[in-house]
Amino acid sequence: MSHSETNVQVAGVDEGDIVKTNDGYIYQIAENHVRLVKAYPSQALAQVAELAFGDEFRPSELYVDGDRLVVLGNAWQSGDGAQAAGPANGVQTSMPLIWLRGGANQAAAKIYDISDKANPRLERELTLEGDLLSSRKIGDSVYVISKNYPRYDFYLPMSELRLERKKASNALDNLIPHVSDTAVNGGTEQMLPVSKLYYFPGFVDSDYVVVAGFRLSQPDNPADVKAYYGSGDVIYASHDNLYLSAADYKAKINSKGIEVSKPFTHIYKFALQEGETRFLRQGEVPGTVLNQFSMDDSNGFFRIATTSNSRGWDGSPWQGDSWSNLYVLDSDMNRVGAVEKLALGERIYAARFIGERCYLVTFQQTDPLFVIDLATPDAPTVLGELKIPGYSTYLHPYDANHIIGFGQDTETDLGITTTLGLKLALFDVSDVNNPQLKHSLVIGDKGSYSPLLRDHKALWFDEDRHLLGFPAKITQKPDNIERHSWWNFVPVFEGAYVYQLTPEDGFVQKAAIMHQTQNDPSQWDYRSDIQRLLTIDDQLYTLSESRIQSQDLVNFEQTGFVEWQASEDDVPVEIQPAIVSQPAPLD
Repeated sequence: MSHSETNVQVAGVDEGDIVKTNDGYIYQIAENHVRLVKAYPSQALAQVAELAFGDEFRPSELYVDGDRLVVLGNAWQSGDGAQAAGPANGVQTSMPLIWLRGGANQAAAKIYDISDKANPRLERELTLEGDLLSSRKIGDSVYVISKNYPRYDFYLPMSELRLERKKASNALDNLIPHVSDTAVNGGTEQMLPVSKLYYFPGFVDSDYVVVAGFRLSQPDNPADVKAYYGSGDVIYASHDNLYLSAADYKAKINSKGIEVSKPFTHIYKFALQEGETRFLRQGEVPGTVLNQFSMDDSNGFFRIATTSNSRGWDGSPWQGDSWSNLYVLDSDMNRVGAVEKLALGERIYAARFIGERCYLVTFQQTDPLFVIDLATPDAPTVLGELKIPGYSTYLHPYDANHIIGFGQDTETDLGITTTLGLKLALFDVSDVNNPQLKHSLVIGDKGSYSPLLRDHKALWFDEDRHLLGFPAKITQKPDNIERHSWWNFVPVFEGAYVYQLTPEDGFVQKAAIMHQTQNDPSQWDYRSDIQRLLTIDDQLYTLSESRIQSQDLVNFEQTGFVEWQASEDDVPVEIQPAIVSQPAPLD
């Protein structure tokens, strides 16, 4: 049966999310549990199993591949080798054990065999010291990246340092990342060997980035794990390569002897192949990136959009506040083309690379949309520009000639710009030299919000049906309240909107779906905030922590639901039976 996929940046490069669906089942992270829900047919919605975790593990991302479920998240490893939430009672002593191999944050991957949906079986576990930074899945290969902060013992007072050095069995424990993999020595934790340690010359921060890869079809093969000293911030991955950016804010002295901060970005390129990674090249560009959509590779060239600014030692603007750039690098990470100093005084709010074009949104008081031609890598060219009120924080391709923008409306009064409601825009870029705003829609007023403003995975887009949906919290201004007051805008809706979008008719609302059961907004439960939308065949499913609900895709009438009550206890059980309220009988 057909089903929707997570909204990802690169087709075929999956990204971890709080929900996945496959073969008529929904897998959802909610309230520190992973629920396995039989979702089709929708009239029989029911949970069949649940993975429950205590404070020792916090799941945040899922992948599904055939009969395997991958659960990624953050864990805490205590000093005695047991997992725990952290120091007892949350109290840090003057000599915290975390610095002396007493405990460590870990990025953990738990792989379950779900061939029997009612009885998931933990098949493999991999832990990397550090915090989960990002992940990707290409085919049956999963790549996990963590950021590790070494415990430098010179943070201790000298008298305590001498004492603790005598106690420590191995001083390197504080400096070298640890890893455990149940495919190696039964999962015994060990330091990475020196042969797996590298460093980035001229690095930004004294942290490690730990990169691991493994194949789901080979559960007995050790994961490929390497650590790179030098840190990193944002991950972008194509089918063949992974790129890690690291913002560098080191100040420099200009020709007038004044200390000026001119941030730039290091870019580290890795090859990806069947669960293994290999460092290739390093590059550098002025400015810093906004997010993963600021990076892209195509036909052997890497493209990156950055925001630059110059500030003095006291933080004040120096020679202009900010501007935007686009750089093209070859396969050896050498710069071959650039467009610099776009939109002086503004910064990038959204970027999207589509084929041989780049679309940039910058903002200060209006929303310039730039269309940049990248067909000639050594001579990128601005083709067109459109200025409208408001701004977009996420750009999504609609078809070859149209781009959807999701953001917020604004108004400017006496030089002060105020953010208003959510704004949807459809841009016509068929004439690249003269992009046009084809349609727009503003929803709500000040304080209105959607997770889509910050997380592209919150968008559901059905290209064939010309439908899109997203979660939203909407506020409105009462008629008797001053326009510029921030404190009296009242909530009027919390749920998900569904629109039909065509270039001819624009945004036409088809549904406004809520999981809240109280009419009074002051009684709304955060557990009923809709987080995601997805489809299985002809059914639309909306998901919150308290409920999964199905609607038909014609009239958007409810066809089924399953509901969870708030838990009264937090007893950690790896797998427990799923007893929840049954779907309401259908008329």
